[in-house]
Amino acid sequence: MAKLLKTPGLLVLFAAYTLFFSEVFLRLFAPQPIIPRHVTAAPYGVRMNVPNAEYRQVTPETRVTIRVNEQGMRAEKKHPLEKSHGITRIALFGDSYFMGYEADLDDSFAWQLEQSLRARQCPVEVINFAVSGFGTAEMLRTLEQKGLSFAPDIVVFQWHHSDPADNLRANLYQLNGVTLATTGKTYVPAIGAREILNRVPLYETVSENSHLYAATRERVSKLIKNALTGGAVVGGTPQKEIKTLDQPDRPDASPLDVALLQEAKRLAHANKAGFFVVDIPSMHNRTSFSSAFRLLPKTLTSQASYISPIEAFRAAASPDTKLYWEKGHYHLTPQGNALLAETVATEIHSTAAAKLACD
Repeated sequence: MAKLLKTPGLLVLFAAYTLFFSEVFLRLFAPQPIIPRHVTAAPYGVRMNVPNAEYRQVTPETRVTIRVNEQGMRAEKKHPLEKSHGITRIALFGDSYFMGYEADLDDSFAWQLEQSLRARQCPVEVINFAVSGFGTAEMLRTLEQKGLSFAPDIVVFQWHHSDPADNLRANLYQLNGVTLATTGKTYVPAIGAREILNRVPLYETVSENSHLYAATRERVSKLIKNALTGGAVVGGTPQKEIKTLDQPDRPDASPLDVALLQEAKRLAHANKAGFFVVDIPSMHNRTSFSSAFRLLPKTLTSQASYISPIEAFRAAASPDTKLYWEKGHYHLTPQGNALLAETVATEIHSTAAAKLACD
């Protein structure tokens, strides 16, 4: 080993052999989900999807292609600012679940929600502002700075157990007593490093094909997230770490989280739009789930505008049914997305019928 360290050529060869062996080992014995994220800094201080990006997501269970339009939305076409006559616009704000990771476009929640409402003779257009990694604070900033310019008739926010921690890390808003105020800060984590790496030859090829890179990136990402929150556990635990359904029935979300949701509702209503919050349940196993709404006060989640698919998931569950992909990043399968979309469509159709103008 001492001789190896004194010989740069041998050291490089040893490093290359180690990397090659590690890559082959992972591919053969521990295939990694390769789920790249193509995000960049938006002009309003948070992340957005890279416009016109196209990339693959490959796991041991599924293989999909993600396409983003020139506006940074997952869509096959550009959405004009001015909506067509007679069309109801539904604007979605969420993270990778609403973005539709690990799902083809026509299997995604956004697509299926639009199709489910159209099947009810409701002329709707769903515009997807979701970005992987978003918390409520980033959703609110995107609604303020981008979403409202599209004049949505209905605004839908996603709620996931990771949101309290995401909101803490983002530090975009703070509470002054009971008043929500912006901090004047931006939150574009790792964007600078990513843009530098993107200029490195073959980086994109490695990032979208290497199992070793995928495993390393996930571990580094978790370390950075823990560092940004001081190692605190906020708003529940990751799905892989959940051991039991015996969760305390208490509002783990902070007053800031509640204020962010209330401000989103106020903005929507001020712009004459309906407002809904959608629960993304956590999976314990194929037949056991828990609602992320358990983290919020019941005074919020008992409102008709808070929609959870938990009962539909439990009714559809069986040992042979996958509602979440289990060898990727635990996103919804086509069946999971369909159940979620049908639940949300039913509630919106019932609660906001006046805005839908259904035949």
